[in-house]
Amino acid sequence: MKKKDLISKWLNFNLSDEELEAFNDLDASSSYHRIDRAAEYFRAPEYDADTSYLKLQNKLGHQKKSRPLFTYFSGIAAVLVVAFGLFYLLNSANELEYLAENSTTKEFTLPDTSEVTLNAGSSISFIEKDWASSRNLKLKGEAYFKVAKGEKFTVQTKQGSVSVLGTQFRVNDREGYFEVTCYEGLVRVSHGGNELDLQAGNTYKVFGNTIINEVTALAIPSWLENKSMFKSMPYHQVIAELERQYDIKISGDSADSAILFTGSFSNKNLDTALQAITIPLNLSYTINGKNVVLKINQ
Repeated sequence: MKKKDLISKWLNFNLSDEELEAFNDLDASSSYHRIDRAAEYFRAPEYDADTSYLKLQNKLGHQKKSRPLFTYFSGIAAVLVVAFGLFYLLNSANELEYLAENSTTKEFTLPDTSEVTLNAGSSISFIEKDWASSRNLKLKGEAYFKVAKGEKFTVQTKQGSVSVLGTQFRVNDREGYFEVTCYEGLVRVSHGGNELDLQAGNTYKVFGNTIINEVTALAIPSWLENKSMFKSMPYHQVIAELERQYDIKISGDSADSAILFTGSFSNKNLDTALQAITIPLNLSYTINGKNVVLKINQ
């Protein structure tokens, strides 16, 4: 379900248990709940005729007192807080999000007709109504972009950003790993306070304190052809990618995390994929449903 639909159902108190769990997983859900709690102060209390009459008599029997300025300005401040909060809520409700669950990919088209494909376990969001003036995409995970001729936008990730200059490119932003590959045209990469122009056929990647610039012969990302390929990739990142592609959990023994893996695995056959990443490192494995246990061969 799209983000704006979840928010709409939440506002109408119409979420199922499963939808409520998905709503609470949204990055801004805590802000929505805070706004809702703040709005409680502006809801009319229940009317009690007897109590109101006694209060009126008491008030008529005493001299009217001036209202403290502090209380007055506090009331104004509270109104402003809720007003800004509601503005934020309504603005966020217009945010469009596309999500590729584990073991799936997701294709969609941007308002400028540029084409995007999300890899497994990835998402992209943007404010659709502001596209004409603010072309910013928020990416979590990995995506391939085929930009419409003459169009420009910026892809923002947790670790860096990529400005489009009319091209085909890929961005991969995972925990502790950042990679950009340009397949056609030119992109501008910003990362860690540095900026560089990346030309077609080149890859820029960062993990830990390591920065690598290398040439790629691929015309498109390998995962678009149901294969995950790696060149000098930290082994734990390879394991994480296998988990996303097959929606599984891998545990047990593993290779030295400092090992850089070069190779590939199929995205369509789990046994074949596991053999591809375990045999070269003298590992064996057992499969139990969605759980895979690795073991070092003696």
